[in-house]
Formats: sequence, structure tokens, C-alpha cells
Amino acid sequence: MKTFISVSYALTTLFLGFSVNLFAQNEDDALRYSNTKFGGTARSIAMGGAFGALGSDFSSLSINPAGIGLYRKSEFTFSPAVGVAATQSNYFGESYKDDRYQFNVSNFGMVLAGQKESQNNKWKGFGFGFGYNRLANFNNRTIIQGNNGTSSLTDVYLSEAQGADPSNLPAFGTDLAWNTYLIDTLNGAYFSSMPSNINKTQRKTIERRGGMGETVISMGGNYDNKLFLGATLGFQKIRYWEESNYSESPVSDTFDIKGFSVNNYLNTDGNGMNIKLGVIYMPIKFVRIGGAFYSPTFFNMHDNFSTGMTTSFNDGTTINAGTDANGGGDKGNYDYRFNSPFRAVGSLAFIFGKYGLISADYEYVDYREARLRAVGYSFMEQNNTIRDKYQAVGNIRVGSEIKLEPFSIRFGYALYASPFKDKSLMSDQQFFTGGFGYRQDGFFADISYMRSMHNEKYYLYNSSFNPTPSNNKLTSGTIVGTVGVRF
Repeated sequence: MKTFISVSYALTTLFLGFSVNLFAQNEDDALRYSNTKFGGTARSIAMGGAFGALGSDFSSLSINPAGIGLYRKSEFTFSPAVGVAATQSNYFGESYKDDRYQFNVSNFGMVLAGQKESQNNKWKGFGFGFGYNRLANFNNRTIIQGNNGTSSLTDVYLSEAQGADPSNLPAFGTDLAWNTYLIDTLNGAYFSSMPSNINKTQRKTIERRGGMGETVISMGGNYDNKLFLGATLGFQKIRYWEESNYSESPVSDTFDIKGFSVNNYLNTDGNGMNIKLGVIYMPIKFVRIGGAFYSPTFFNMHDNFSTGMTTSFNDGTTINAGTDANGGGDKGNYDYRFNSPFRAVGSLAFIFGKYGLISADYEYVDYREARLRAVGYSFMEQNNTIRDKYQAVGNIRVGSEIKLEPFSIRFGYALYASPFKDKSLMSDQQFFTGGFGYRQDGFFADISYMRSMHNEKYYLYNSSFNPTPSNNKLTSGTIVGTVGVRF
């Protein structure tokens, strides 16, 4: 049997700089920051984000920057949003549901537009715009619980520990299991205080916060009222927090161990830049054809993270390791780079004069092209996993608007395909949208509602040890309001 070896903890911390890149930066992070959706103004959201061929809306600066060329007047917009995200889990037959409310700014910005009516000049107008569009929300809260009698998280720790000296166990998990007596040695072999084959309650809560937004600087022009060109320089910002607690406890109290828990914390900040180029062509007055290309977004990322573990025994002993009130334990930070995949959008819209319109976008994105990079570490294994696990997809957005001057009624639908090659891991995500608008004498006010839903499988730990996932159903509802003026 071991005695408590504090040296192992110190040595593990010493190797922190080498091991941290294995703690958080992986294919899950690459997908989270690549899988952006549509946002911006209430009008755009109400029409399912299908603004690639429409323009003359601030959201179009992040969808197809050629849309700035259709502005005939300058504009200012502001769009606050409120929503709720809910997750319902089912793990070993037990179901739990939890939700999280959120408030954010979906859009604000200004477009300065000027028109030329000269018959001798084919360039009829130019526009310059700057502002912000929100691209993704990370806010949700998940509770997963069920009784598992076939495996334990300690199976992962034992697998990593076998053959390794106690003074050099992997950080952020196995080292903490050793320091809290969750795993121990007997006759030179590691064993677990939490046997795999006993019936135990496993529970995990995950709370996520944050989002992604894009500050845009755009310019474009109108050539002969038929061809519209535009470019956007986008500065994207990532703010992400995740706190989780995982615990196991035997259903029966006849065992020496009462239970253990693991607390993880991750805070990510990222700043990136991209370029978007767009074109809209109007072959006849009521038809618009659009196309846009987005370069990869090149991010500089910074992670702060920590892990703590507590193991309790039925004799009243409780042992803690990892983060503590004095700031000690398994804590780290890491700087790295992330490149999101490029995107391409094709669009078609039909304008029925003062009566309304119908619009559709097709967006292509290859999630296999996302890349993690760092000085001194290749991320070869993680990038290979990205290529093997994900796929190229096509996303569809459609929207319509019925005009009843000075009011408008809007509807939309979007289908974002699963980025996984194995579609059983995540279903396609559907968005149902709608809203109303009022425009009169240069003032406009819009309101929209967006509801999304999809299913996913979540593994509490390595599926090689626990092949039973939690089947999660994720839904969200968001209300966005926009007020603006044209001048």
C-alpha cells in the first residue's frame, strides 16, 4: 500500500507545461468555435438568416457583404435579445431537464450610404458600414444522472496509471485520483477504491456561458443597379466558460468508499480575423442572385483551467486534491492558435415589388479543415481526429416576408446539417423563425422569435470504457428586437 506521496503532486505540476495541451484543446473545441449560426437583426432572424441575396440589412454584412451596395440611405440599428436554452438528458433510463436564461446584444451598427444618379457614371452608389453581429451562444446547463453497474471513471485513471511511476502520473485527473486514495497500489499493481462492477450513481452537471460575435468593417458599391460588390473585414471574439462537476457514489453503503467528485473549470478567450467577399447580381428587376466567400478565421486563443477532486470514505475521512482555497493544485493556462474552416454561400431571392419576397441561402462548410496549432506542439493527433470525425456539409436557410404597409410579417426556416460523419452522435439542427416589423418615415422596429432543436450523444468519459452515452435533447428559444433609423 502507498503512503501519501506529496512529491508526486509537485512533479506533476512541474510537467504542467507539457501536459496542458492535452487537457482542453481538442476536436470538441474546434467544432464549438467553427459551428457558428446566424444572428444579427430581428428582421434577418425572423427570415431564417436567408439574407445572402437581399442586402440592405446590417446582418448581411456578416452573410454577404455585397448587401451593403443595396443601401440607398444611411442607417443605424440596435438589437437586444433574450432567450432560454434547455437540455433534457436520458442516461441509463433516468431523465433530467434544466435550462439557462440569457440576455445579450444581437446586433448594433451603422451604415453610411451615398447615391449617384448620373447617367454617365455606371457606379450608382457606395456604402461603408461598421458594427457588431452575434454569431453563436454557448449558454446552457445540463444535468445527467443514472445508475451504472458496468464501468467507472476510475477505469480511465487505472488505464493511464498502469506501468507509470506514482510520481509521474498524468495531470488533471489520474494524479488527483492517486493523491486522494481513489486509486492505490497493491503488490505493485494499481487498483481502484471504486470497483467497476458495483452499482453506482453517476452524476454530471455542466454549465456553459458565453458566445461568439463579429465586429465588422464593410464597404461596397452598386454598379448600374445590377451588380453589387462588397467586402467585410471581420474581427471575431470568443468568450467561453465551462464549469462541470462529476461524481460517483455506490448505491449500497457496504463499501469502504462513500464516493468521489471531480470539478473542472475552463475559461477561453479568443480573438480572430477574417475576410468576406460577396457579389449580388440582379439579371431582372425581381430576381437577385448572390454569392459570398469567407476566409478561415485566424484566432489567437488563451485558456485558463483547473481541476479539483474530493474522495470520501465511510470511516469519515475526506481527502481533497487539486485546486484549493490557497490557489494550489492542478491549475494551468495555455496559448495556442485556431483556424476555423472557410465557408461559401450561394443565394437566390425573388422580390415581388411592394408585396413581399422569398429568399434562400445554401452555405457550404467543411469542418474537417479546422486546425489547432501552437508553438512547440503540433496538435497532430487532435487535427487527425478532426479530419476523421467531421465532414463537409451544406446548410440551408429560407425566408419570406409579406408586406402590409407599414407592417410586415416574416417567416423562416434553417437546417444545419450534423458536422459528424457518424450522424448518430448529433442530429441535424432545425430552426423555426418568425416575426413582425413596422417601417414608417425613416423609423423601423422589428421583433422576431427563433426556436431551435437537435439531439446529441454525450459520453461522461471515454467511450472505450463506458459505451453508454447520455442521449440529450437541446432546445432554445430567443426573442430579438431591433430599433433603427434611416437618414
